[in-house]
Amino acid sequence: RWPNAEIYIFGSTVKGNYTATSDIDILIVLDDRPDREEEYMVKAEVYAQIDAPIELHVASRSEFEKWYKKFIGEDLVRI
Repeated sequence: RWPNAEIYIFGSTVKGNYTATSDIDILIVLDDRPDREEEYMVKAEVYAQIDAPIELHVASRSEFEKWYKKFIGEDLVRI
């Protein structure tokens, strides 16, 4: 659906301090943020296909540069 998306993982999985109750934080970075309906539909599809505790985040390139890189930076791993 988003062929130019960049995908990252971050959080306790990357830091190595995850526990049995931790989720896997996944970030999808797009040139432009999709509207709410499209974002919801994609999240629903992903959650339905992945049988693991995940938290899916969607951000525009601008949001990624201004927030995620600034506050999470070195803990972002592109996949």
